[in-house]
Amino acid sequence: MTDGGAATVYTIPAGVSFVDALATGLLRESGDDPMALADCLVLLPNRRSCRALREAFLRAAGGRPLLLPELRPIGEVDEDELLVADALPLGADDLPPAIPPLRRLLLLAELIRRHAEEPIAPDQATRLAGDLARLLDQVQTERLDFAGLEGLVPDQYATHWQRTLTVLRVVTEHWPEQLEAEGWLDPAIR
Repeated sequence: MTDGGAATVYTIPAGVSFVDALATGLLRESGDDPMALADCLVLLPNRRSCRALREAFLRAAGGRPLLLPELRPIGEVDEDELLVADALPLGADDLPPAIPPLRRLLLLAELIRRHAEEPIAPDQATRLAGDLARLLDQVQTERLDFAGLEGLVPDQYATHWQRTLTVLRVVTEHWPEQLEAEGWLDPAIR
């Protein structure tokens, strides 16, 4: 955070939790202004580190409500994927491979267009496919599932929610069949 002048460089000593020190330092820099953090952009190596920093802010704030800075991963390949690829357990070679990201995006976009209630443009389907892929990764990484989606929203939002459920059926019903037919696994599952 700077006040328009030269940027200040801070270091975090070895052996100290990076995300905890970063969260504490950013909170200290923002003072008592709960809106100051919202003006910040924090670039991190991957989505996993973004999640870890969000959790560190929760710890450092001690339960106080605050707006977090924008946390943006600069790399889409998660470090864990690379580590796991080198250290797969015995028998893991028998698993189907992870679907390549571009193939996944194109297949999801095709499924969205095929199952949409109204015609949808290819660029819109591709953007929606990217969002669905990220949602799918997050759900699988957190070891959750999509069970119970039907009863999640009160009746007052029923019309909009039914349209949302139609889109989500792509990942709940059609995507598993497509993956199996293609002989792939989702990256988070593999």
